[in-house]
Amino acid sequence: MDSRKMDLALLEKLCCAHGVSGYEDEVADIIIDLIKDNCDTVMKDAVGNVLAFKKGKKTPKEPIMLCAHMDEVGFSVKYINDDGTLDFLQVGMSGTVLPSKRVLVGKNRIPGVISSRPVHLSPDKSKAVKQSDLVIDIGAKDKAEAEALGIFGDYAAFCSEFCLLGDGLVKAKALDDRIGCAVMCILSSYELENDVYFAFTVGEELGGTGAIAATNRIKPGTALVLEGTTASDLYGYAEKDKVCKPRFGAVCPFMDGGTFYDNGLYKKVLELAKENDIMVQTKTKVAGGTDGAKIQRTGKGAKVVALSLACRYIHTSSSVGSVEDMESILRLSELLINSIV
Repeated sequence: MDSRKMDLALLEKLCCAHGVSGYEDEVADIIIDLIKDNCDTVMKDAVGNVLAFKKGKKTPKEPIMLCAHMDEVGFSVKYINDDGTLDFLQVGMSGTVLPSKRVLVGKNRIPGVISSRPVHLSPDKSKAVKQSDLVIDIGAKDKAEAEALGIFGDYAAFCSEFCLLGDGLVKAKALDDRIGCAVMCILSSYELENDVYFAFTVGEELGGTGAIAATNRIKPGTALVLEGTTASDLYGYAEKDKVCKPRFGAVCPFMDGGTFYDNGLYKKVLELAKENDIMVQTKTKVAGGTDGAKIQRTGKGAKVVALSLACRYIHTSSSVGSVEDMESILRLSELLINSIV
């Protein structure tokens, strides 16, 4: 691999920002500031996507679009209880991972803890905690005190620090999909062979609202989706169910739960990886989904391929991924963009 490196300071800035689905403005503003001097045009569309265009050395036959989503899993305050605790909606995760997790509520980042009945007082300790049994405790003494904070209908995001873990791993919230956003920000600073559109989308965790709007506007012929994906390389999983693994390279799936990726582009990625001695792997299980499903089915359609980061504990407060894998994604993305005619 050449000297292209992941900018961990940039990734940390993106991961520590709050961008729960429907509330992506903070992340969008950071991205605009990062790429505005690298791109020929940068705009925010009506649904909140950040769309940018960078002129390359040549113009391909059809537009090339890179896509990464800005939103992260999180919560929305739906009701304030008499005791000052908050009932909430959740996006993209199971209630089983939530008890005792720290959160920050709203733009003022009001600290809170997701609370449930203590496990030793539960009538049936064998049953997983249901989301309906959980509340966010912000320390308010009653409903009036909580209502005075103006947080009804606001978001709550995980409170989780960004740090290096072991040898070459990163732990952070929202690696899904701030890694994709980081790769696109870095690529925007490169001199590229082809014109490229960058689509930083909203609402992927809610079904791909942003991807539909971006595809309708850009009308790509080829789209590269940059993502985070589930790594289950942990004790207790059968080898065939480990899906993909950190430290084994960029993940290029041939298919997932929503998309059969373009076979020609899939093979091209594997070919580029082999020619340039870049680690790459595929997914051993057809599951999950990306913005690729919406891009494929919108307008006249597009050829779609994905490059993803294998993330342990995805959709939790503490995702873990490999820096070396991030750099594989970065390098393969550049090579693929430059190879399209």
